[in-house]
Amino acid sequence: LPYAPCHIPASPGWHSLSCATWRPRGEWRQRLRQRCLGEGLQLLTPDSSTGATERYRLRTEAAGRVQLQLGVILRHFGRHGVLC
Repeated sequence: LPYAPCHIPASPGWHSLSCATWRPRGEWRQRLRQRCLGEGLQLLTPDSSTGATERYRLRTEAAGRVQLQLGVILRHFGRHGVLC
């Protein structure tokens, strides 16, 4: 199960994004199970992966890229302090 941090644009319209993904790198036994059985490692607390300093402590490996097409609609953003 790969993870991909990506910033959502704060301007209206269609946006094309490319996000680099990563996944936790386990011991050799876990990597073997992942290759043979398709089982991937998951973080117990995904919140720990949000900052660069927290991810720095993890052993990770690149897992490719994800292409996203997002349609952003700005509604009530001003109520939440987002400047448009």
